[in-house]
Amino acid sequence: MMSDQSLPAETVEPKKDNVLEAEEVIEVGRYLLSHYPINPESVVVVFASAGARLAGGLEEFKGSLRRFGISMLFVRDKDASYYQEPEVEEMFRKVAEMVQPYKNVAVMGESMGGSGALIFPRYCDKVDRTLAFSPLYSFGFPYNRFNGGWANERIPRLWAFDSDDMKARASSVLIYGVRPWQDMPHAGMFALQGYQVLMVKECGHQVAGHLKKGTDTNYLIPLLERFLDFSAEFNEEGVRPLLEPVLTVLGREEKEWKYEGTMKREHTRVGMLPLPPIPEGLVDLGQGRPADQSSLSDYSKAPTTQEDAARALMTETPEFYAFHTNLENQPWWMVDLGEGAKVEEVRIYNRIDNNSVERGLRFAIETLVDGEWQLLFEKNNYKLFGGIDGHPFSWRPEQPMRIRKLRIRSLEDENFMHYQKIEVLGKRRVRATVFTPVRKIWKGLFGRSSRK
Repeated sequence: MMSDQSLPAETVEPKKDNVLEAEEVIEVGRYLLSHYPINPESVVVVFASAGARLAGGLEEFKGSLRRFGISMLFVRDKDASYYQEPEVEEMFRKVAEMVQPYKNVAVMGESMGGSGALIFPRYCDKVDRTLAFSPLYSFGFPYNRFNGGWANERIPRLWAFDSDDMKARASSVLIYGVRPWQDMPHAGMFALQGYQVLMVKECGHQVAGHLKKGTDTNYLIPLLERFLDFSAEFNEEGVRPLLEPVLTVLGREEKEWKYEGTMKREHTRVGMLPLPPIPEGLVDLGQGRPADQSSLSDYSKAPTTQEDAARALMTETPEFYAFHTNLENQPWWMVDLGEGAKVEEVRIYNRIDNNSVERGLRFAIETLVDGEWQLLFEKNNYKLFGGIDGHPFSWRPEQPMRIRKLRIRSLEDENFMHYQKIEVLGKRRVRATVFTPVRKIWKGLFGRSSRK
């Protein structure tokens, strides 16, 4: 628990309208520094990930950090340059200048932001502790080959994101998800240099979100509480008991996420393996039906949301992915099945060609009733499922259900949606044909017969 010593009486309460605005925003080239001076003694510096830039300049962790009554300084990169642009050192020096008045300085970030947090002690000797989720050790060759976010077209300005400050290393805790093999070279280099590295089971690259929502327990808040308790040392010894239920060792569990299994999955192409057959007596109710999705992106294959969404229902399975939304809060895809559709199974074929498979793991299946979406099923975990490798996700209602409009909605607050194929299997009610006797038709056309 945080002690009274870490939260002075002078702490300023957040605004009552629940809207917290930065007191100052400083621009250093492509970087935006947003300062919230809530606590005169303690500050946490948050370096943003590349995903925060895609989401429109998100100040990551802000909602979770507010409850601790600590000053906050957010460092955002408008172009996700991975600290390789000319003004990067000027930015680090400016951040160091801004935290000088504080007695206690904590630094954190995820992915690209985690790298920024770990290199910051090169420019600031006041860093007391560092929390880094999935930090990358380098964006230079060959490490850039493990990360699809930056093209190494020139010699990098910063070859590695470590620090020679032994005190900073001793008070740094690095946390990775065990699933993405691409993160393991980075984790290994940090571990070999003496950094304290922990691995979270059933977890991908986005570790913070998984700790917050990926299990029945929110592990992120107690972790941040321990991180921001400046009355106690911050190290692996103090963190491990908090996260023990979700920690693991690389290679111990989920062998399908090891390098070999991942490579086999990512190199599977349409037609290499048979898809699960449609059960006898059922049809794909979605084929040829109108579909839609929440947005388009630069990666979409069609010019409208309706056309892009309809690709998931084609007879011929598209390669890699059928549709692609933008990065947004809880993106969705839907289909209008028309009248008389009786659904018995929904199959979702996840995208498996790269390390984006985890984006599709948490979702809800909903139906429209009286103008409102009602929940039918929720998969609120990160349990792996595939697609054209023969292992799509399958949901079957207890009894066949009459459904007109069906929607699949991501449960992630910041996510793309890009499945490769969606099948809605069931039966369609056929209206009975009523045959009218010829004599009755004749009578309707020409009136009563003249025959006596």
